[in-house]
Amino acid sequence: MPSNLNDAASVPAALSAFLRGVERRGALFAELQCGDRDAGDDALAAAMRAFRNHAGTLPMAEWPRRFWTLLAATPQLRQSAATARWPAGVEALAGLQPLSRQALLLRLAAGLPEEEAAAVLGIAPEVHQQALASACPRDASGQPDASAWRTLAEAIQSLLRDLPPQRLARLARLREAAILGTRLERPAPPATLSATPADTPLRRRRWPWVLLVLMACATALAATWWWPQWQASHGAGANREDGVQRLQDQVEITVEDIPEQPAAAKFDAATAVLTHPDFELMLEPQDEAIARDADFLAWYAAGASAPSDAPEGNAPEGQAEEETPSKATGTETSDAQF
Repeated sequence: MPSNLNDAASVPAALSAFLRGVERRGALFAELQCGDRDAGDDALAAAMRAFRNHAGTLPMAEWPRRFWTLLAATPQLRQSAATARWPAGVEALAGLQPLSRQALLLRLAAGLPEEEAAAVLGIAPEVHQQALASACPRDASGQPDASAWRTLAEAIQSLLRDLPPQRLARLARLREAAILGTRLERPAPPATLSATPADTPLRRRRWPWVLLVLMACATALAATWWWPQWQASHGAGANREDGVQRLQDQVEITVEDIPEQPAAAKFDAATAVLTHPDFELMLEPQDEAIARDADFLAWYAAGASAPSDAPEGNAPEGQAEEETPSKATGTETSDAQF
């Protein structure tokens, strides 16, 4: 690891990754230890800057213990802040001593084993166990309350999971500033404008004008509805001519059924014949009959003119018998001639 960490280019990726992995737990530990978010962020930033200076001389296996030792030893976490206020669900932390609160938070927020937490605080394991026992919730009989302990642990884990994005972004800026060895100032609170004595009377003088404008707008709005009604009821009668009656608002309408009648013809029979689509066929009845039987006549003509396809060997038996005597007679006559 390089000994000079004055610029971001020389910072190894392992250091940035380690700080990114512990910044969420470290921020919650610091906030719940002192009871103030801003004071806890200041303690976390100081611990990150100090760890940056020591990380180059330590094996990576010793990084977690050194980081939590530096964070627990910051002045901001030695006692509760003046504006300490704990979130809902972990209000019981307010009544604990600083050492007992640190022992409990190193276990529930940081997730360190008891031996590692005792080494971080620089106390013997027996002393750490006593501090942890004194931080354990008690029931009405003074015995350790396991249910209350689980509820407190779940509340701390919920706070750890539900850090808002704005808080995570600020933690990232704290990490980057710590790696570069610089300080990140607290965000300035929003400025509030206090009313000056000269400003108060001026505002008081404005109110009558505001009310006057509002009343004028209301009057104009009412006039847009009232004026057409008044004009329709009074002005319409003055402009009517003599003999013209005003339309009634409600008129009774009489409905009467009309009897059904056959539809009248649009033209006579002669016009219907003249305009018939087959008027030319109607003039020649004979041609019309031929046209109607055209398919039958065409079939008949095609059958009469078709050649006979029957072969000679398939002639009917009667015809074969008639032709045989003729052939015999011809032969006998021929023999007689010879």
